[in-house]
Amino acid sequence: MTALRLSVAQLARLAELGQAAWPREACALLVGHADGDALQVTEVVLANNISTDPDREFELDPAVHFATLRRLRDDPARTNSIIGHWHSHPNGRDAPSAKDAAMVSDPGLVWLISAVHDGRALAPRAFRAISQETGFAFLPLTIEQQD
Repeated sequence: MTALRLSVAQLARLAELGQAAWPREACALLVGHADGDALQVTEVVLANNISTDPDREFELDPAVHFATLRRLRDDPARTNSIIGHWHSHPNGRDAPSAKDAAMVSDPGLVWLISAVHDGRALAPRAFRAISQETGFAFLPLTIEQQD
């Protein structure tokens, strides 16, 4: 997969969430499916950041994660799954941090990051975590906006 597709409304919602949480990190799950050479986001599931240091890192509320997994498992169509997650960086940096790399537990998931600089969200960047001998690396993905 080389691209991540989101609607304009989804991107606007993520910007709002990042700005509202600033100067703390906000987070959400990305639900969707493969569509050709892209991953299509069909739903953004907001989750509380339960980190003990929310100014510098995020930890998705596991109750939201498990509830989403159950709901997707019980869907008879089973077309969607958790394809990644989004979080904001209130320090204005739009690339995965060393803490992000240390948190990777499922290679292949998308990491969508919205940098927030002085309370204003910048355009997000998307990455896919891949496993390497020395740990994990992040490959950039193109973001495709849809109406």
